[in-house]
Amino acid sequence: MSTIQWILIAIVCGAIEIFTAGFWFLWLSLAGLLVAIGVVLGILPNLEIQLIVYSLVTLLFIIFTRPLILKFFKSNDTASNVHALIGQHGMALSHIAPLQYGQVKVNGEIWTAIAETEIESEQRIVVTGIDGVKLRVDHA
Repeated sequence: MSTIQWILIAIVCGAIEIFTAGFWFLWLSLAGLLVAIGVVLGILPNLEIQLIVYSLVTLLFIIFTRPLILKFFKSNDTASNVHALIGQHGMALSHIAPLQYGQVKVNGEIWTAIAETEIESEQRIVVTGIDGVKLRVDHA
């Protein structure tokens, strides 16, 4: 492949990285640029060697640098689904026994809940996990 083709691969992978921001296509793009430089310098004369170098460089980038980049760009994402309820406190609306479902109110919403110990109605609870569409709760 020619230098122009490797540069086009790098540009396309770079554009995909901009829209996905997952730090996967960044390494494909950088590896494409390195192979393009190798082609210009005459170090990578045929397609087989170019593809091997491209694959190895991409693999090395992903293994050794992606974890570092992810730590550097780590975002403080907050849970925005049902898993955000874990650790929240609420109130038992009905009696809950180990093999018997009950109802709890957490953050103003009523949920079906299950517990490993008995919890009486009007007792304060804490959400310890999610079991399908039911909350796992315990005494607060």
